[in-house]
Amino acid sequence: MNTLHEGNDKLGAKDQSWGFVKALHPEDRRCMTQRASAIAQGQPYEIKYRLLAADGHYHWFSEQGTPVITAGQIQDWIVSCTPCQKELGSNVLEAPLKVVQESEQRYRSLVIATSQIVWITDATGKVDDIPAWRAYTGQTVAEVQGWSWLSAVHPEDRDRTAQTWNSAVQHKRLYDTEYRIRGADGNYRYFWVRGVPVIAEDGSVREWVGICADIHERKQVEEELKKSEKRYRDLANAMPLIVWTAQPNGKMDYYNQRWFDYTGLTPEQSTDSGWQAIIHPDDLPGCLHRWHHAISTGTFYEIEYRFRHKNGVYRWHLGKAIPVRDTHDQILSWVGTATDIDDRKCFEEVLKESEVRFRSMADNAPVMIWVSGTDTLCYWFNQPWLAFTGQKMEAEVGDGWTQKVHPEDKEACLNTYLKAFAARQRFEMEYRLQRADGEYRWLVNTGVPRFIPGGNFAGYIGSCVDITERKATEEALKHRAEELTYLTKILATTNTALEKRNQELDQFAYVASHDLKAPLRAIANLSQWIEEDIAEQLSAENRHQMDLLRGRVHRLEALIDGLLQYSRVGRIATPAEFISVKALLNEVITMLAPPPEFTIAITEDLPRLRTQKLPLFQVFSNLISNAIKHHNRHDGKIAISATDKGDFYEFTIADDGPGIASAYHDKVFGIFQTLEARDKVENTGVGLAIVKKIVESQGGRIYLVSQEGQGATFCFTWSK
Repeated sequence: MNTLHEGNDKLGAKDQSWGFVKALHPEDRRCMTQRASAIAQGQPYEIKYRLLAADGHYHWFSEQGTPVITAGQIQDWIVSCTPCQKELGSNVLEAPLKVVQESEQRYRSLVIATSQIVWITDATGKVDDIPAWRAYTGQTVAEVQGWSWLSAVHPEDRDRTAQTWNSAVQHKRLYDTEYRIRGADGNYRYFWVRGVPVIAEDGSVREWVGICADIHERKQVEEELKKSEKRYRDLANAMPLIVWTAQPNGKMDYYNQRWFDYTGLTPEQSTDSGWQAIIHPDDLPGCLHRWHHAISTGTFYEIEYRFRHKNGVYRWHLGKAIPVRDTHDQILSWVGTATDIDDRKCFEEVLKESEVRFRSMADNAPVMIWVSGTDTLCYWFNQPWLAFTGQKMEAEVGDGWTQKVHPEDKEACLNTYLKAFAARQRFEMEYRLQRADGEYRWLVNTGVPRFIPGGNFAGYIGSCVDITERKATEEALKHRAEELTYLTKILATTNTALEKRNQELDQFAYVASHDLKAPLRAIANLSQWIEEDIAEQLSAENRHQMDLLRGRVHRLEALIDGLLQYSRVGRIATPAEFISVKALLNEVITMLAPPPEFTIAITEDLPRLRTQKLPLFQVFSNLISNAIKHHNRHDGKIAISATDKGDFYEFTIADDGPGIASAYHDKVFGIFQTLEARDKVENTGVGLAIVKKIVESQGGRIYLVSQEGQGATFCFTWSK
């Protein structure tokens, strides 16, 4: 038997580097391709071919090759090339025995020298001796012979190993397996074991040749890789987003559990292009275009598209993918994610709609609005501003708007703005801004800082109102005030008797409204003194006019009282207490002292409630007083009742008086509104306005039901 021992690099070389290739029969050179394929795959092989001998004739040879593996890597190849028996001629059979012995010796030396366990068995798979096996396991020859070598195999692997070996021997096929072998130190290590049958010319197995390669470190690495892979998959499956991987050509080969939970697809449905079924039809073309572009260029992939949930609803997702490259920058795979951004997209749509709504409102607002950023510069003005200045947005943004500020106001304007900006404080200032027609107009500019959610400063927003007319009015009022001051001085020198009263009038705008009664009383007294001093000189008409004067003074005092009451409604808080409405009504009626012939009927089932007494007293007092005062008969009737409406009571005050036309039902609740001349019935026109304000301040409502000539019914509600 001739033996060849070549390194893996040599066997992988091109055919023409092998010296004997030239001796191959031209028809058999294709077997070199078979050998190259087996070598590339690390698989044992057997081929037959014809070689040109020195005698000029071709002879058949059988070549067998087996890889020698160390730590999972092919280090060498054992190749044997033997003449086929039917081709052995007399010259070959007479070859010197020394050549055969030398070949056998080289083979034996190779077996001993290799770091792997090389073994040979007979055709039945029984071992005679394996020195390398014994050296590693520490077994004796007797413990190795036959099938006894199995005792060094790990108990968990032993039965499987025996079955695999027995099956290979019976079927004369490649023996390829992995199992753990106990070393002489008692420790088990993983080995990759491969054996091939050596086939005789008659097709029978002459013997088995194989190796045991130590792959323990590789197995440990594989276990670590498995653990790492499991950790990766567990992590990917625990993520709230979809994770996927693809081959360099873009073919999907992995999805995490989130994908299947979300889409409802099975692994089979998700293979190849199955993922495209859940992409929204409107988004699929753009998605595929970007994905193919990323694959062809090896660039980052990012897109927003809609995924169909298993419930049929599409939700927006952000898809991203990056290529994973080796040390030679070749793409090994793609790793991608899909994150649900539907809530963010909805929020963006809301923000967009809000922005449109804000701009629409701002552009239609009756004020000029501006917005600045964190750099103090303005970046937006509404349409009223642009219409006022006659400028386009491009001309106003930044500090362009300052070009229209009056030169005398510009420095103070900017200083006020920048000082407030630095302190993040509200500001208000007045300055003149040039209008489109060239006229400078006074504006009041109010600005407030803007903060986004989270408290970060975003800039300022402000509004401007044209106050030119107001400024003119203020100037006119200023001149008028100067005139009034001058007139006051003149009056003070001509009528010292009224000096004190004039001083009180000068303080009119600065004193409480109830102090207005003092000059009114003075007028009434003065008219009385004048009437008394020149009584003989006054005619009946003059006395009547004096009475009218004093009547109007008293009416004005009543009006002031009414205004004071009206202004105080809801501002003066009194403690709540339990009130018997019936007892309260008795107090009101006693105070009003109606004519004896006037009838006021009170229902018996009036409630007792917890409320402020004074407001309710004022309401009943005004309504009952009005019913008596405006009745067209002295023997009129009033009926008072209450109805429980759940959260509140509805009180009713009905009279049989002249009634009120429907056209005046709302008018009567207005301040200073009366249905009769004030000279006919003393009336300030404030009472019902006070009543309405009190009722509404308590969370209730008041309304009138009446027809002219059929009495009037006032109804109001009051919280329990």
